[in-house]
Amino acid sequence: MSQESVELVRKAIDAFNRRNGPDFDALLASGAEIIPVRAAIESVVYRGPGAGSQYCVAVDERWENLRWEVEDIRDGGQWVLVLGHIRGRGRDSGAVIDVRGAWVANLHDGKIARFQTFSDRAAALKAVGLEE
Repeated sequence: MSQESVELVRKAIDAFNRRNGPDFDALLASGAEIIPVRAAIESVVYRGPGAGSQYCVAVDERWENLRWEVEDIRDGGQWVLVLGHIRGRGRDSGAVIDVRGAWVANLHDGKIARFQTFSDRAAALKAVGLEE
């Protein structure tokens, strides 16, 4: 397992949980893409050097205290898979979210080139060629 890749992704998750967009941005490649769960419904993808900041702002607009909690990390060389929980409360609705989730970070030259959130762990595993 590449400790550097795993540490990079842990830092990205920490930056997200603190809603520190500049710290998140610093971990991204210049042409990075962040693909949230809602991308499938709303066609929302954050791109470019400020993608982390854009994503943090968008999440803060919709959620209170949304956090990603890591349970397991798997390194595949050019990708890192994270399995965990997504917990938070809707800002307007007050609805509580507490679901299992997954994240896949595709890496290029020591930076995150693509970061995708999955509500379905099986889909995340499949995206990196693994099975549950």
